[in-house]
Amino acid sequence: MKRNFILRQIKKRLQRINPNATVIVYGSEARGDARPDSDIDLLILIDKTRISVEEEKEIIGEVSDLSLATGVLINSIILPKRQWENRPLITPFYLNVMNEGIIL
Repeated sequence: MKRNFILRQIKKRLQRINPNATVIVYGSEARGDARPDSDIDLLILIDKTRISVEEEKEIIGEVSDLSLATGVLINSIILPKRQWENRPLITPFYLNVMNEGIIL
């Protein structure tokens, strides 16, 4: 229940910062085998060619605040959507997210 609340809050907070952001949960949370002490892994895709330092700080701040408030470690990777979609190599990370990721 707490973890569902966290995921809803992440989506809500990031929508305020960037309404076009795509948030993908991957890892144990997406697979459904997360334990109470598991972290939450996020890929945050921003619909811009380039992400400003200020915007990245704002996103990291929101995620960090939520992590501190709930006691659940939240790991986030923030990328421009175009960079994710046009990556030159198919990496294990890419396959992992594509195979098990859940879009919030």
